Amino acid sequence: MSRNPLLLIHKTVVHNKMKTVLIQILTLLILVSCQSKKSQWYLIKNYDQVSKYKPFGYTSGYVNQNADTIIPLDKYARCFTDTVKYYAIVYDKKQGLIGIDLNETKLFNAVWNGEGSEVKESEGMILIVENKKYGFANNKGEIIIEPKYKCAESFKNGKAKVSNNCLESDDEYLKWKMNTWTFIDKNGNEIK
Repeated sequence: MSRNPLLLIHKTVVHNKMKTVLIQILTLLILVSCQSKKSQWYLIKNYDQVSKYKPFGYTSGYVNQNADTIIPLDKYARCFTDTVKYYAIVYDKKQGLIGIDLNETKLFNAVWNGEGSEVKESEGMILIVENKKYGFANNKGEIIIEPKYKCAESFKNGKAKVSNNCLESDDEYLKWKMNTWTFIDKNGNEIK
């Protein structure tokens, strides 16, 4: 029984085309997955090096996943965020406590917690302040709720307490003195 040489050539060509298409698809998938991995920063602290910024004792900065220096030690008076995907909270002597992106562009003013650190992100939202008014940024550092409230607290159970009728408290455990709170959702809509 003789084989048809044209049929054999056709099968070989089809097989090679399929192989080429599969290799192209795999290459594309690898390229896309490599490009989608954003750079991350990791906090470093040097307790043996005294910071030039008083009263901060040690120096801090950031490195990337390859241990390359991204933000040198002591560039900022203090770096707070442990692992940075989109933004970091740093203390700059001129600008204060701020959120910066991966290009070191200021995104917002962060809020002190009263214990020498920043108010932490809660439920994917972080409390921010501008001209003594409070709002919120999301976990990518994007301002979602513009600063417009005289007082605010972090999100809890999907809502945050805000008000424009409040006073700062003298109590070390309570930041605000007031009777009327409004609850908002993560888009800034009032919850009744």
